[in-house]
Amino acid sequence: MEKHVNKAIDDVISVILESSCYQECLVLKEKMSKNKELMQLIEKLKVAQKEYVKRGYQDKREVESLEKQLQQIPIYVVYMEQLEKVNNILSYVEDDLNDYFFKLVNEKDYE
Repeated sequence: MEKHVNKAIDDVISVILESSCYQECLVLKEKMSKNKELMQLIEKLKVAQKEYVKRGYQDKREVESLEKQLQQIPIYVVYMEQLEKVNNILSYVEDDLNDYFFKLVNEKDYE
């Protein structure tokens, strides 16, 4: 059974890695990495988000300003859209795996 589960997990991972949205993310991420201004803006956003959390979620103006700037950059917008699709796939797989293991564990409790 373990081999079967491992094979199924490998198959799921392969499907995700070969998906068009994941592949598009890789291409876009590579293109974005060559744009120094974009990468600096993304880094500023990461720092601002960390500071926002440290301040107890007070004063989100800087985060919102940086997000607004990034939303004006088409490659970033498309990347984020594709990344959201990948995250949705991962979430779906996670939910299914959680359901599977929950049922597996609970069925053994009733045997």
